[in-house]
Amino acid sequence: MAERRYTIVFYAAVATAIVATFGVYRYLEQAKASNRVAMHPVVVAAQDVREGQRLDRVTLSLAQWPAGTLPESAYTNVDSVVGRVARLAVFKGEVIVPGRLAPPGTGPGLEVKIAPGKRAMAVKINDVAGISGLVQPNSRVDVLVTLKSDGAQNKQEAKLFMGNMRVLSVGTQVERGEDGKPINATSATLEVTPEEAERLAVAVNQGSIQLVLRGFGDPDSVRTPGATSADVLAQLRTHAAPSPAPKEERPRVSVRSVRRPEPEPAPAPVTPPPPAPVHAVAADRKPDSVEIRVYRGDKVSQQKFAKKDSTKTP
Repeated sequence: MAERRYTIVFYAAVATAIVATFGVYRYLEQAKASNRVAMHPVVVAAQDVREGQRLDRVTLSLAQWPAGTLPESAYTNVDSVVGRVARLAVFKGEVIVPGRLAPPGTGPGLEVKIAPGKRAMAVKINDVAGISGLVQPNSRVDVLVTLKSDGAQNKQEAKLFMGNMRVLSVGTQVERGEDGKPINATSATLEVTPEEAERLAVAVNQGSIQLVLRGFGDPDSVRTPGATSADVLAQLRTHAAPSPAPKEERPRVSVRSVRRPEPEPAPAPVTPPPPAPVHAVAADRKPDSVEIRVYRGDKVSQQKFAKKDSTKTP
């Protein structure tokens, strides 16, 4: 009786464990399903596709893509993309969308690169106009035209009249080389509007054009007044003429007009009076000595004695 009771308890425990395990499994599956992202098959590029290249099964593959981030109008079947031409470059793993492809029936070539409303126009260039082969497809250039001025035989004028023009091809090459080597060609194809094509045709026939290469990421357009032969000659004369040496500044001295006094007239010379006669002087002057004669035998001597001055000094 006891053994039977233990058997019933054992089977009941096993059944309870099975039911609990199944319940946990169902709960985990439901949790995983709620966190699982819905995926959708899309056509992606299996390798890098360059501009103007025809797509085939080697360059395409089918991949699962999250449904929430799926690009609009993405292709879901590889057969619907095979044979189309890429209008823009497509990188590996990128989803193929209609905006990346040329219209159906378009063949690979230069017409794929032309934007809607634009035209492709070839212009003749030389080694100088092509900047020694450094102008390559997809470069941005300005067009410089040089024309003869009206009414002047030797006077010329140069002007940048087209800016930020896209180069579609150089010669027969429509892609920029990976090695970056210069492309020596005699023509370059520019992407222009119909109005720009008309002006460019006049410029090519009436004068000479030259391509001015722009830097990467420089979309600004610059307006210039142009240059003439007179401007060049004026600049040459300016550089040829020596600049005068700077003069040393001397301190300025304020000079005032000073009136000199008139010189005084020289005094008239005084004529000394004529000397008085000796006898007159002797008469006026009193004798200052006494003369005495001494007789000694037959000898006579004469002696003088000073007379004492009787005048008193005041």
